[in-house]
Parts: sequence; structure tokens; C-alpha cells
Amino acid sequence: MRNARTAIQLIERALRALELVLEWMVALLVLLLLLIVFGQFVDRHFISLHIAAPDQYARVALVWLTFIGFAIAVRNGLNIRVDLIDARLPRKAQKALEIVFDAIMLFLLGVLMIHGRRVVEVGEGQVLLGTVLTAAQQSASLVVACAVMTLFVGLRLVARVFGVELPKRAEF
Repeated sequence: MRNARTAIQLIERALRALELVLEWMVALLVLLLLLIVFGQFVDRHFISLHIAAPDQYARVALVWLTFIGFAIAVRNGLNIRVDLIDARLPRKAQKALEIVFDAIMLFLLGVLMIHGRRVVEVGEGQVLLGTVLTAAQQSASLVVACAVMTLFVGLRLVARVFGVELPKRAEF
């Protein structure tokens, strides 16, 4: 029992560390977006900054921000789900349903990663106009976020199968 508790504490610390990294990524991406948009404002109204295609950079940052934010939401159990029926089910049935939904989500994340990798490969040859970026950098956000979500959902599924609930962000 002590080994299981130690393992759970280790997993919780690792999850928290990964979540902190993701939160810092979100903060940096928001800062980057703020700088790009402010730069566009200055460029249009005051002085020319000679930045080619800032909208392309902003788009890439926004796509990354979206997918990383979604991974954080999944970690905290904030999946979008309609629960008209399962909220009225007995607790055991709700737990079984949660396990089934996590298993389905793992399958879907696997499909997204496999096909997302193909999109990244195709995007490697497509330069975003006016930038040094390719479409692969933008598409990679899907693959990275799906990998992180797979880790989060996989650990949550294993914990649920063994009757343990991993703490959510507010419970740390």
C-alpha cells in the first residue's frame, strides 16, 4: 500500500511539473501574441517596423495556444461533454461510463496523432508566405497536444480502473 501511495505521489508531482511547463508555454504564447499585435498597431499608425507577415506569426502562435490550452483543460477534467443522462445514473454506472469515455478518448487521440503526423509531413514543404515558418510548425501543435492529452487521459484511465482519482488543478 505504501508503494502505491508513493507511486501516486510521484505521478502527481510529474503531472504538476508538466502542467507548469504547459502553463508557462501558454503565458509565453499570450505574450508573443500581445507583442505581435502591438507591433502591428505601431507599424500601421506610427512607424514602419518592417515586419513581414505578422498575421502569419500570430496565427501560428494562436493555434499553438489553442491546442496547449485544450491539453490543460483535459488534464483538469474539463472535457466538453453532454451529461443529461449520466448525471442521473448511479455512481458505479457513472464511474464505468467515465472509464469508457476515457478509453474512447484515448482511441480518438491516437487517430489524431497518427493522421496529424501525416499533416506535419505534408506541411514541411509548405512555407508560410512572408515568414521563415512552414505549415509543419503550425500543424505540429495538434500532434504535441494530442501526445500530452494521451498522457493525461491514459494516467487518468489507469487511476480510475484502480479506483483512484487523480487530483485536479484546484485540488493541489
